[in-house]
Amino acid sequence: MFLVIVVFILIFSFLIISHEMGHLIAAKKAGVKVEEFGMGYPPRIWGKKFRGTIYSINWIPFGGFVKIYGEDLSEESVKDKTSFYNKPPRVKAIILLSGVLVNILVAVLFFYAFLGFNGFQTFQSQLFDYQFPFGEQRDNIAVSYVAPESPAELAGIEPYDLILSFNGKEVSDADNFISLIEEKQGEEVILSLENLNTGEQRSVAVVPRENPPENEGAIGVGIARVSRLSYKGTDRIFSGFIHAANISHFSFSVLGHLIKTSVQERDISYISQSVSGPVGILAFTKITMAGGFWQVINLIAIISLALATVNILPIPAADGGRLMFVLYEVIFNKQAPAKLERMVNLIGFYILLALLFLVTYKDIIQFKDILF
Repeated sequence: MFLVIVVFILIFSFLIISHEMGHLIAAKKAGVKVEEFGMGYPPRIWGKKFRGTIYSINWIPFGGFVKIYGEDLSEESVKDKTSFYNKPPRVKAIILLSGVLVNILVAVLFFYAFLGFNGFQTFQSQLFDYQFPFGEQRDNIAVSYVAPESPAELAGIEPYDLILSFNGKEVSDADNFISLIEEKQGEEVILSLENLNTGEQRSVAVVPRENPPENEGAIGVGIARVSRLSYKGTDRIFSGFIHAANISHFSFSVLGHLIKTSVQERDISYISQSVSGPVGILAFTKITMAGGFWQVINLIAIISLALATVNILPIPAADGGRLMFVLYEVIFNKQAPAKLERMVNLIGFYILLALLFLVTYKDIIQFKDILF
């Protein structure tokens, strides 16, 4: 578990520092004063001032920050020409968007590495019928869990195994597979498998139980719907960008599906259970590390893309929330009152802290069996 925590901290720190580095570079290029760029969070271990900016290393080894003069409004910064507050809307927008753009670029580069190593194909679990806008898609079913001492475990079936065929007949629908298994209880069946991590294909013989333990099923596996996504021809040249677009589209489609389901069922748990904070990401890191190095590379790209998406949303205190005040300035040709902007960002910050606390509590309950 110690190694998982270290990897998690390194991943998150790298992505946050990359995001803040984007703000730093854009602000410097625009002639905006940058007071400090820190790795980790205070208290400070070490700091050195270079060209007007303190570069620091701090005791809390998680993430980083950039302190741009005039972003946290004060009487002095409102009057200073080198302040973020006094720059034209176009410059403000570039500075605010630069962190998001860096996170997108990181995601694209890591997707290129991941896809290139894996023959420009990958797999994505599905909650509902969904078609990716780019690439070639083929739907499969995969093993997500194997119960101890079950027929599946005795047959050598493992998590991340795709189930390609049942007694020589191709299967791609989970309900159909379950029906076939139930029809053959007590009889030996042959499953053709392909492991998602290694690409190894093999066949195994398994005998479905007639009276399985509760919640285990006849062979003792959890089944997930997955899509095999392949990029061919010229798509490979742009695969990093195309896959980032696919994942973004998929994420928003899933969110829309969950919101719709929650409204129809009058149950917010569909949404709340799908939202994760740092503890949830720690759990995903542990699960992903079991899949090997390249799965971790894919996870880094996905998290980076998620950070970009969250930051661009019009949430007070986030980049997207600050961008709304820039938009106000463009529309009305005047800046929003400094006190109003300060108050909105402060309230937004405390709301985000409260949400983070609630999500963390939910994650501890939801992922306790994985983490502890």
